[in-house]
This record gives sequence, structure tokens and C-alpha cells, in this order.
Amino acid sequence: MAGLYQPPSSAVPTLGRITNLFVHPRPQTINIHLTGKKFMCKFANGQLFYESKLDLDTDGSVFSAQDVGPNGEQWGQMTTSAKDVDGHSLDADLINYFVLPGGFYAAHGITIGDIGVVIYGARKVYACFGDVGPQHKLGEGSISLHRELGHETIVNRNAAGGTLVNSGISSGVVTIVFPGSGNGLGRSNAECATIGEPLFQELQRQANPVGDFPAFGARNIA
Repeated sequence: MAGLYQPPSSAVPTLGRITNLFVHPRPQTINIHLTGKKFMCKFANGQLFYESKLDLDTDGSVFSAQDVGPNGEQWGQMTTSAKDVDGHSLDADLINYFVLPGGFYAAHGITIGDIGVVIYGARKVYACFGDVGPQHKLGEGSISLHRELGHETIVNRNAAGGTLVNSGISSGVVTIVFPGSGNGLGRSNAECATIGEPLFQELQRQANPVGDFPAFGARNIA
């Protein structure tokens, strides 16, 4: 039996008034099966909200060579779906980017380079949609994104690089994507924050106090 969705308690102070939107009648719960997904919905003005795990994406970085599967298969690669203004792939060790499943994002008005905010506990990090992942999977982000969320995955860093610890965040990561916020290119971390913070604040303003709404229940988990 489906339960009632509540955001992770540690993220509630950062989400602020956005939590009011879960009792508003207009958000559309997205009932699609994706590995790693706990809950997903679309707010009234099109913003995509989801809670998931966050696996590690090493693409575009020197550490992609260390990103191998349990049977030695090569998982990491030197290219990303998004490119920067000079046509280069994004470096997962330097750029905050998140991954969305192929065959999914376009149906929700999202394009490569769109900006999102990723929240884990009290940490709030802005990132761009930088890589397309498998169609069945949700919840993946760059090395840099993990680092800013407080989860370092490179140890023994030195002039030659360092050692990859291929371990992501198992649960409780909230992502909000702002469709139409990009220009088709990967962005620097500073640019993501400059674009994303006003969008996050506008979403806060859209979330009227819960007392303004009828007493609707929390959104059901898919």
C-alpha cells in the first residue's frame, strides 16, 4: 500500500516553504518506475521534483578510467552529453552536474544544460543537467556534486590524480530541475548558482503558506 510522501526531515529546513507544495492539489505525481527513485512530481509551473539515491558519475574526468564494474567492465568515459561553450565535455571532478534518464527528460520540457538544485541534509548545491543516463535509472551526479554535498569520493589525491572510491549516496537526495533554465550548454558551478538561486527563491514565493490551501493530504509515493 502506498504511503504518504514526506521529504527527508534533514532537508525540510532547506526546502522551507516548498514543502507546502506537497499538500497543494495541483502538483502532478509522476508514477513511472525508475531504479533509485523514491518519489517524483511536477509542480504547477513545471519544476520537476524528485527524491532518489545519488550514484557517482565520473564521466569527463581523469577518474573515469578507474570507474569499472564488478567484472572489470569499463563504466566511466571521457565524454558527457553536455558540452561547455568551447565544445569540451564537462569534467566530473570540477563541474556540478546531475544525470537524467534517456527517453524521459524531453517529455517534461527539460533540455541538456538546464539548471537544478540538489539538496542533501542541510546542503544545497546548484548544478546543471550534464549527462544522459540509462532509461531505467534515476539518481546520479558528478564527483564535484558529491563533494559539495559532503561526500568526497577521491582519496589520496596527489599530482598524479588520486584514487576513486566508487560509492555514492544511498538515499535521501532531493533534486529540483527548472525546465527552460539553460541554453543547451554545460555551465560552471558559479553560473549554475547565479541562475539557480533566483529560481529557487521564486519557487519559495510560489509556495503560499499551507493555511491558504484546503486540507489536502500529502502526495502519495508512486
